Amino acid sequence: MTDVARLGFIGCGTHSTNNLYPALKYARCRLAAVCDRDEALARRNADVFGGRAVYTDADAMLDGEDLDGVLIVGPPAMHWELGKRVLARGIPLFVEKPPAPDLAGAEELVAAARANGTFVMTGFMKRHGLTYRKARELIESGRFTPAAGWFRYGHWANTDLPRMLHTMCIHPVDLAISFFGDPTTVHSTLYTSPRGALSLAVTLRFASGCWVQLTLDSSQPRVQERVEISGVMDGDNALIVVDNVQHMELHTQGGRGTDLRRDLFEIDPDFDLADIRIWRPDFSIPNMAQSRLFFQGFAMEVREFVDAILEGRQPCPGTEDTLKAMRVLDVIARNPDSGREIPVPGA
Repeated sequence: MTDVARLGFIGCGTHSTNNLYPALKYARCRLAAVCDRDEALARRNADVFGGRAVYTDADAMLDGEDLDGVLIVGPPAMHWELGKRVLARGIPLFVEKPPAPDLAGAEELVAAARANGTFVMTGFMKRHGLTYRKARELIESGRFTPAAGWFRYGHWANTDLPRMLHTMCIHPVDLAISFFGDPTTVHSTLYTSPRGALSLAVTLRFASGCWVQLTLDSSQPRVQERVEISGVMDGDNALIVVDNVQHMELHTQGGRGTDLRRDLFEIDPDFDLADIRIWRPDFSIPNMAQSRLFFQGFAMEVREFVDAILEGRQPCPGTEDTLKAMRVLDVIARNPDSGREIPVPGA
């Protein structure tokens, strides 16, 4: 195992430049090469983020550099087309979501990773956000047993259903899978606003018997998300709430109010601060670990990719996780207004 991973990065667009390149400094890696068809953008990112070489051709970079891993961030077709070339060389791959334009393309990436003894990691950064990661830790530790979930995810207008599903809705679907496991059925209802914006009401049912309701709305001026997970914690009812990534509440049963014994004048209301615990980022300058890159998950997903390379293991999410959300989205795209539960392939 080497101490530092040599990475190549393909794509210098707005998202990668604002969110993924800055996260590299929190991982055990060196930016060996930067590639973009626009040479000026590639040179800019190499200069700003310490890239040692600049390319405008992905194959030239893959042939000319000894790379331990490659990140690709761009349109879905680019993830798929260039991702297959990376995996064919046995190099671990990170692709932004969605990993491909459709389920068939994602299946090709997974098959290529398996055939060449490497892995593909999809950029489901919300799994690594501080609040969602804490919620998952509570579940995985056994302290919190989930029963049901309500996920609300709204974003700017979209009139193309596959694009809406793959670019935006894939996030809450993957989050539900990370908390509840593999879904077995999907029930979807589609609504189209007078202006053509799409909204979906989706119910996912899981092998455990748990279910999650998702409200997926593309008629809002900005991204808004809220996740609620009810269940049992330490033997009593509990609720996890995450509001817009950066505000988490853990509600436990606590006091059950006061009894009316003799008359109204004897009521002494409880004031129990312990039954609701709240976390939010501390934006003060010394608290660097609560910066946007951390509570939104970008720094931790890049670190997980690099650590998996250095430790010779599957990352989280791993190769098989690449397909799970894509299978659900494929069912919804084919049956957006099904009116019934439809099995998820591979469940």
